[in-house]
Amino acid sequence: MDSESWRNELHHALEENQDDLIAWLQALVRFDTSNPPGREGPAQAWIAQQFREIGLRVDQWDVFPGRPNVVGVWKGSHNGSSALLNGHIDVAEVLREDLWTTPPFEGKVEGRRLYGRGSSDMKGGLAAFYFAIKSLQDLGVRLRGDVIVESVMGEERNEPGTLACLERGYRADYGIVAEDTGGHRVFANIGAISGSVTIRAPYTQHVSTRIQYLHAGGQLEGANALEKMALKIIPALNELERHWANQYVHPLFPAGQQIINPFFIEGGGNPFITPDSCTLYFTIYYLPTRKKGAVLRQVEDQIHRAAQADLWLRAHPPEIQWKPSRFTLETLPSDIDANHPGTRALMDAHQSVRHEALQLGGLGFASDVGWLYNAGIPSVCYGPGNPDVAHQIDEYVDLDNVIACAEVIGNFLYMWCGPDA
Repeated sequence: MDSESWRNELHHALEENQDDLIAWLQALVRFDTSNPPGREGPAQAWIAQQFREIGLRVDQWDVFPGRPNVVGVWKGSHNGSSALLNGHIDVAEVLREDLWTTPPFEGKVEGRRLYGRGSSDMKGGLAAFYFAIKSLQDLGVRLRGDVIVESVMGEERNEPGTLACLERGYRADYGIVAEDTGGHRVFANIGAISGSVTIRAPYTQHVSTRIQYLHAGGQLEGANALEKMALKIIPALNELERHWANQYVHPLFPAGQQIINPFFIEGGGNPFITPDSCTLYFTIYYLPTRKKGAVLRQVEDQIHRAAQADLWLRAHPPEIQWKPSRFTLETLPSDIDANHPGTRALMDAHQSVRHEALQLGGLGFASDVGWLYNAGIPSVCYGPGNPDVAHQIDEYVDLDNVIACAEVIGNFLYMWCGPDA
């Protein structure tokens, strides 16, 4: 069968089975997999059964107690390129359910939209992966290369679902993560890591001593740790962020994408005591062309320089910690090689289905794709959801995008893994 005839058959198969796809996605959305607290277990048991029903070899194991990963493998016949399809089953927590038009785990369909928490991020992508494989099998296609499809826990809280798959040995020649890219783009990914800086005084002082350490003639060494953080350390981080915006660019990301975001500060609390300690928590986001170690050293050097310029901080230097226990965020960046054969196959598959060029861009937020990329698996983000509605009230996914994405993935697998003639 020539390629055009085969593509037409896949298109018609997905069109004819779209009611089954929609019902499947509704069933998946109706599982409340909110994270926190991380309730993936029942949904993952259902996913595992669905994988078994289409003949995938299923591996299910707990990453954390009661919170499993599920991996399905469609074994190829021989000597084809392998593909890894990755999606997370957990969804963002629902904070204002009273503002939703319909319950967030009902999976209501209105027109060509399916509403529900996680429909866009990223259960719609998991549905596209599943039906791409199922449709190929229904057409009697057998591939030469392996297809690995992962339904992982914990992505919404930076938990190690995808990392656990890598540690278990799952690798492929090319990877696709079903992040919501609107079905029209592929994305590279920014790297992210949390940090903290703490200022501590070796003594505690009554608030009445403020005039002695702050004003002329008091002759008392002292400082308000909150003020030192606000007036010395935060401005120094702001200055470094502006320098980064000016000096570091990447063709896939908007200017200024490398940022430093302070997000939590704590210290003091007693109106009669001078705050003797203060901790600032921040997250840095860095471009895939930067080395993490070099980025961290720049931040550390900037804080140290700010401390050296202040007489009190010079004597009581700030303490810096990466991935502090309270906020242990880290994701790794990814890049896109537009000339990689896997990327070219995905671009060709997208062009054949959507009759438009696949756009390449960069995501300004974290995802699991960086773990794959840094494990040596060329990988991109590509999925049917819309990032503008992910995590939002009345989150939804466009069903036509899900169906088209399934068709693109089906075409990609056929071209990349190769049919067994």
